[in-house]
Amino acid sequence: MLRFEELQMKIMDAAKNYLDVFDMATLIEQYSLNKESRLSMTLPELKPPYPLSATVTFSYDAQQTSFSLMFNEDDEEEDNKFGDVVEVDVSISLPFLEGYNNVAELFEEITNTIPDLDPVLIKKEFFRQDMINGEEYEIVYSYIIEGEELTNSQIYEDMFFELNSILRTIYDKTRYFIEMSWYREHEEDSF
Repeated sequence: MLRFEELQMKIMDAAKNYLDVFDMATLIEQYSLNKESRLSMTLPELKPPYPLSATVTFSYDAQQTSFSLMFNEDDEEEDNKFGDVVEVDVSISLPFLEGYNNVAELFEEITNTIPDLDPVLIKKEFFRQDMINGEEYEIVYSYIIEGEELTNSQIYEDMFFELNSILRTIYDKTRYFIEMSWYREHEEDSF
């Protein structure tokens, strides 16, 4: 099984070819020693605060971590018995935009563009004092990578090429609203 750190670097290297990675975190659970890697990224032309971003996560449970440390590449037969499977989760945070109510159409376009992904649209409602209510949306999908695929760098390249395409589609459809809602508001705050 590919070591956690090796997989983390393969994913990071592929992500940097297509997107701007602005945060990387490794979380280790204290008692079980499960490990999780989380990378946050956006399109290279976007500036903070990032109105559109994606988070890519994967984790190894304690058993996967120990197998990745125990076996070397010569122990392939032994390694395959333990089912080296990793689920890479992608979560795209859509920009919060006042006056934009075409989220369902945008989601449908993404679903039609890359039908193999089987994405899910998640709606989160929140309540604040300065507004009656608000909604945030996320598009979530996963990749299952197993066996020899874990060492194939092309899989990660394809994954981030698709993610870049999705983010670009979202940005192209919402650019006007992003500029009006996000950047103008922050420019007014700086005066």
